[in-house]
Amino acid sequence: MAADKLKFHLVMAGCGGFVVLMLAALAWVCLQPQTVDVQAAERHAIEQCLQRSEDAARSEIQRRAQADSCREMRKQYVHKFGADGS
Repeated sequence: MAADKLKFHLVMAGCGGFVVLMLAALAWVCLQPQTVDVQAAERHAIEQCLQRSEDAARSEIQRRAQADSCREMRKQYVHKFGADGS
């Protein structure tokens, strides 16, 4: 019985350590400075998104959903880089 409890606690400690490690990795990634290349790639992704949202071959629902995604991408871009992108 004591061996089972010890095994359980070791597994749970391992899981907790993994969660802490993943949260630390996520924080590290989020705190990295944004480079000019990243900014240009995100701007290009927004431009492609806008082109897809205006594609006449897509249905109105698809275009509207795509436009919503583009607005959210633009909002995140402005939050990250500012309105003028600098």
